[in-house]
Amino acid sequence: MKRLSVLALPLLLSCSSGKNYAQAVVALVDVSGTYADQKPEVVNVIKRGILPKLQPGDSIFVIRIDDESYKKANVEGGMTLDVRPSKANAQKLAFATQMDHFAAKRQRSRHTDIRGAMMLASEYLKETGAGQRTMVVFSDMEEDLPRGVKRTLAPDEFAGMRILAMNVKKLSADNMNPSVYRQRLASWQQQAKSHGAKEFQVVLEPEKLDELLEH
Repeated sequence: MKRLSVLALPLLLSCSSGKNYAQAVVALVDVSGTYADQKPEVVNVIKRGILPKLQPGDSIFVIRIDDESYKKANVEGGMTLDVRPSKANAQKLAFATQMDHFAAKRQRSRHTDIRGAMMLASEYLKETGAGQRTMVVFSDMEEDLPRGVKRTLAPDEFAGMRILAMNVKKLSADNMNPSVYRQRLASWQQQAKSHGAKEFQVVLEPEKLDELLEH
């Protein structure tokens, strides 16, 4: 009996630690103001730069940033890939089609609730239990909350997570004075780190994102 228990131990450990090697990615897509025009390009990056990197057991979610983003209805799609590669590939194809439908929707919000989307993304990342958790934010990172909307991040809101600011669109004020753009990103970095994020990085090229999502 003892011999059987010893032999079974590696299998039990393998099952319990499997999620430690899993990756979970949440992509936050801004549909406010002029950034809404970037949606087809953003979806293309999700399909070509994120989806192919996911392995069986990994998870992906896409959340829309709009006027009030902390709503389940803002989740445009999500899945955990089956451990069977053939099934996982079929899921990826279905998800890509779902993203094409999202890209084709006419959506343009007046305000930009970035932190609401990030709070929702944090909850989904934590729920997966994945060892590697990444939030990819596609936005100009200029938050503009509607009147009456409050967002307060928990001290450990982003504990153990990587936050990647991808394809940050420069505003007209940024082009006139680049320090405005740099200060905005520095402020987000400070906010992310002070609430537990292990990393905040600005990603300029999709190819770099491809490297960052390597297992």
